[in-house]
Amino acid sequence: MNTSRVTAIIHRDLAESVIKVFKSNGIYYYHMEPARYPVLAKRGLWFFDFYQNQSIIDTPVIIFEIICSDKSVSYLTTLIRDSAELNVPGHGSVYSESINLLTEVPNPYIYSTTLKAKPIGFSGLKGIFCILPRGSAEPLARLLLQNGIAVPTISYGTGSGLRDRLGLLRITIPKEKEILKLVVHSSDAEHVLDFMIEVGRLDLPGRGFIFEFPVGHGLLNTKVSLEGAKQAASMDQIISALDQLYGNMDWRKKSNQFRQNTRHRNYFEGVNIVLNSKEETMEFAISSLRKVGVTSSTISLNRLVHTGNEESLFTPAREVANLLIPKKNQSEVIEVLQEIGFFTTDYEGIVYSMEIPRAFSYQSKPSKKK
Repeated sequence: MNTSRVTAIIHRDLAESVIKVFKSNGIYYYHMEPARYPVLAKRGLWFFDFYQNQSIIDTPVIIFEIICSDKSVSYLTTLIRDSAELNVPGHGSVYSESINLLTEVPNPYIYSTTLKAKPIGFSGLKGIFCILPRGSAEPLARLLLQNGIAVPTISYGTGSGLRDRLGLLRITIPKEKEILKLVVHSSDAEHVLDFMIEVGRLDLPGRGFIFEFPVGHGLLNTKVSLEGAKQAASMDQIISALDQLYGNMDWRKKSNQFRQNTRHRNYFEGVNIVLNSKEETMEFAISSLRKVGVTSSTISLNRLVHTGNEESLFTPAREVANLLIPKKNQSEVIEVLQEIGFFTTDYEGIVYSMEIPRAFSYQSKPSKKK
């Protein structure tokens, strides 16, 4: 079965409406994770407008992830759009990605339906996934919003492995990480990657990594700022209306507005292997993978919710890790996971992969041999 992952980022106040729709439509399993949407807010100094600057206001959101068959994507995204009224700026986003499921899972875990719906949202999109030290995501998010690039989502994780090999540098690199994700027009993806690498200083050791991932269709949040009611419609509403009027996001392309990058970036390609297991098991699994070249990962927490009448086949408290590796090493990773029993009840492991066309992280220069 060809499978996809549908990701919905919903304002916390609307999450209950989405959960009700999941229950009433036989969506037995879905993952939940708390996160935040940063929004620009003007903070004036006294009554002088020209002293105003822009601070960040956090909007609490819930990230839902559902694994489903490819044929069910349009119906599922339509359900989510309608239940959360995602055409309204600030309510959230929904998008789909193709995945390659690398493990057997019980049928109810993969949502499948014969009901049909037209694809919603826009095509021609790319997602960007970036891991940064704690405290680094907000300044970067502010610049993304101020430049009108995209509305990012920020969640949290814990790093493992890399700090232990950085000697004295380990005391300056916090273990706590922030995970920043956004979706942009595909023609802007390379420029946005370069922008984020430069601003986030990702070319330095211990600063994290970044990669882009393919997105199927997406309906994206356009809420950038807390604009006052000076006009009949806010700028966010106008952007959303133009998206729907044109039927795409091509008019928002910014490629020709970015400066041309003259710096050579040593991008690499591979696969993103997503590991999901019950809580307090992931760190051992990651350490076991060091013998096949997996040096570090960031572990985040989420909850696997079960809506059926029978008992759940999985433990609700879950840990998630994203491994960025060369595609040729994928089989070695699976072999090690099988050796440690990752797919047994000890771990309740779920594994899938996604193609990564472009990724970047600090790479030490090879030493010169005498």
